[in-house]
Amino acid sequence: MDQKIPFTSYDFWAYLSAGFIVLGAIDYVAGTHLLYRDSWSVVQGIMAMVSAYTVGQMVASLASFLYEKVLVVKLLGAPRMVLFGRAKAWKPVRWLIPGYFEALPEPTQNAILERAAPSGHKVPGEGLFWCAFAHARTTPAVMSRLGDFLNLYGFARNVSLAAFLSAAVLYWHYRWHDGTDTALHLSRGAFVVGLGMLLRYLKFFRQYALEVFTSYAHSKPEAEKKS
Repeated sequence: MDQKIPFTSYDFWAYLSAGFIVLGAIDYVAGTHLLYRDSWSVVQGIMAMVSAYTVGQMVASLASFLYEKVLVVKLLGAPRMVLFGRAKAWKPVRWLIPGYFEALPEPTQNAILERAAPSGHKVPGEGLFWCAFAHARTTPAVMSRLGDFLNLYGFARNVSLAAFLSAAVLYWHYRWHDGTDTALHLSRGAFVVGLGMLLRYLKFFRQYALEVFTSYAHSKPEAEKKS
């Protein structure tokens, strides 16, 4: 019988890491020392993995809503719109993270819109993105790169929120429960990690859409390939 490890690399990096970050902060604040131990039994190790994976899944669901549905779509503008120069963010925000708001060159934008026009997608938006993505699915090399970007932005997104949650828990412990200065320093460090990973998330999330659109713009239509 074929024996396979039940976890993918995405499970490990995006779920388990985020789960262990949050559980580690809670374990430190509660003083239970369930994770901070010198040795582990097999049962303890399995329970820790299951707990971290479960918490990581919950963190991922919350991060998907807060980062993708609220921060990106509602406040900044999704990459499928930003790449065509249609951002929602205030100008000060655009100055802070200019790389996220950099639009595609105008000739590339025109090439994408002209190619998609026969299928009825004449303006940037959800429909245009999925039209371009449908083409990307026919190219293994492009899908491989998209898989890499998916793993990267998923990991960065989940770890970012896990770090912010941990920073809040640690600061709460320091401020209202007579926590030590160590808790304050850990809180500050977690906040910096959360902010840094948030910026990485935005970079890779944008790169995902950029790969979809540029591969669509610069690849040959099927009719040209067959001729």
